[in-house]
Amino acid sequence: MNFFEKILYFLQKEMERPSSYGFYHFFCLFIMLLIIIILFKKKNYTEKNLKIVLATYAIGAFILELLKQIVWSFNFDPSLNLVTWDYQWYAFPYQLCSTPIYICLICLFLKKSKLRDNLFAYLAFFTILGSLSTAIYPESCFVRTILINIHTMYLHLGSLIVSVYLIMSKEVELSKKSFFNGYFIFVITAVIALIMNITFYNLNIINGETFNMFYISPYFISSLPVFDVIQSHTPYLVFLFLYFFAILSGGYLIFAICKLIRLIYKKHQHS
Repeated sequence: MNFFEKILYFLQKEMERPSSYGFYHFFCLFIMLLIIIILFKKKNYTEKNLKIVLATYAIGAFILELLKQIVWSFNFDPSLNLVTWDYQWYAFPYQLCSTPIYICLICLFLKKSKLRDNLFAYLAFFTILGSLSTAIYPESCFVRTILINIHTMYLHLGSLIVSVYLIMSKEVELSKKSFFNGYFIFVITAVIALIMNITFYNLNIINGETFNMFYISPYFISSLPVFDVIQSHTPYLVFLFLYFFAILSGGYLIFAICKLIRLIYKKHQHS
């Protein structure tokens, strides 16, 4: 192995697979809550601080995602002293939970505008669904590889921090117009995922591996709980409609909860 390959082999070091509500899970949740409390206590919601939050998350998540892609493609057989490379198409970085990386990077270069507001609404009401799911029950995301476990929690809990910060700082307007603008961004990202699923499959470039961005491919059963059953027992268009409706409903629930919390907070301030 050359020096670069030795580094990759080191990054593949293993640990005992974490479990939901075990030490590692609680530790990550504690760090996340601590950061949110610090950001909330300071209440210093300036454009500069907004960019710091976006940059900290986006750059860190991008580096970890890049390392994940390389490490999962790298294989070393000690008995043969042989290095092989095999890209894992199922891990292609375009899922609902990985889009915050790209959205945050884009928003770093955008001034306050309608486009940026809509992108922020998408982060606040929709990508937060995947982040919350992982924060509550990360069991399926945990593996034995140390780097991947670090990547998983940074990606999802970091994105959750960004979403909460955008709501706390009032960068996202809690209005139905803002909500539906965010949903429109989701639809665009999901349609891109669907186009990728169909294109990559029919171009025969995935070497027979699973490629299921946003878990809505017509060629592979979704691995999302409940949706796997729906896709297995209903026509694809019915499954797709229910998927988009479920995301809309989940996003609206987040929106309604945020409105309620803000209302209670305002009443508490005036009491």
